[in-house]
Amino acid sequence: MLGAADLRDARAHDRDLAALARDEAASARDGAEGPARAVRRRALAAEQRALAAADRLVAKRDRQQAAWDRMRSLVDREMLAAGLAAEERLRNAALGHQRRAEELARTLQRSLSPPSLPSIAGLDVAVHYEPSAPEEVGGDFYDLFPFAAGRLGFFLGDVCGKGPEAAAVTSLVRYTMRTAAMIHEDPGAILMDLNAALLTYGDGSMQTCTTVYGQIDVTSGVAAVTLAVAGHPPPVIVRANGGVEVTTAHGTMLGAVGDPSFDTCEICLDLGDAIVMCSDGLLETGLGGARVDEQHLAQLLAGLSQANAQGLVNRLTEALSEVERPLRDDVAIMALRRA
Repeated sequence: MLGAADLRDARAHDRDLAALARDEAASARDGAEGPARAVRRRALAAEQRALAAADRLVAKRDRQQAAWDRMRSLVDREMLAAGLAAEERLRNAALGHQRRAEELARTLQRSLSPPSLPSIAGLDVAVHYEPSAPEEVGGDFYDLFPFAAGRLGFFLGDVCGKGPEAAAVTSLVRYTMRTAAMIHEDPGAILMDLNAALLTYGDGSMQTCTTVYGQIDVTSGVAAVTLAVAGHPPPVIVRANGGVEVTTAHGTMLGAVGDPSFDTCEICLDLGDAIVMCSDGLLETGLGGARVDEQHLAQLLAGLSQANAQGLVNRLTEALSEVERPLRDDVAIMALRRA
């Protein structure tokens, strides 16, 4: 727009010069050509001046419009810069809230899981826990603890839900089973106590969980294991001779009914044998494009008869890492191997 205004000014200047030239020519020729022709020349010069004045007026308006355009552009840039700065502040605040939420979730999750599992002579142990969402407290839990000379209790399970409420139920589950193990020898009786605790917990709303609970006696070369399962995927046994078995224990989900039933089973772990447990978050990942079941887990662990506990856990986490979509649920894995 400024270029057009400059062009109009130049054109007006040219017209002024032409008008002046005509005036001078008219004055010079007044005597020679007569008054009438001189009047015509002056009229033409006046017309040129009028056109020049019009060009200058349009040029002035163009400059005013250009000034307004520059002002609006400056205001737009300032508003855009302010908007971007506000958006950046909001983004940084959201990232800060997310980091604090993730740190809080990790801290609370650590308080719900043992910082480390005990070192037991003759028993090789490995665990893996992977949350589906780092900013949320998951409901998966596990533990291994001695409760008598040469005898250990272990469990792995999943509380329904996430967040603070699930964390409170997880804490209840862990300490109820530890306490019940000091009173009962029968794993089924321990799960009965836990079921009663869940039914009477909180404001009466249903709080459910699934779990595997077992007891192992490591005082002899062949470790005797008693298992009870409450609505949870049954453990898999990896034998030192190359065989892989799915255990037969099964039972009712905890916290759902007042009279659950549990069918326990007994197995023996010889030297080199291992028991592997996982939460249903692993089964829901769809390893290999299909839903995972216990037989699929057994296939994944086949051929690892000489692997230690960490090697067995690594085999499942490697398969988990091949899944392209995000986890739907938390994943917990624990392996106990008679060493």
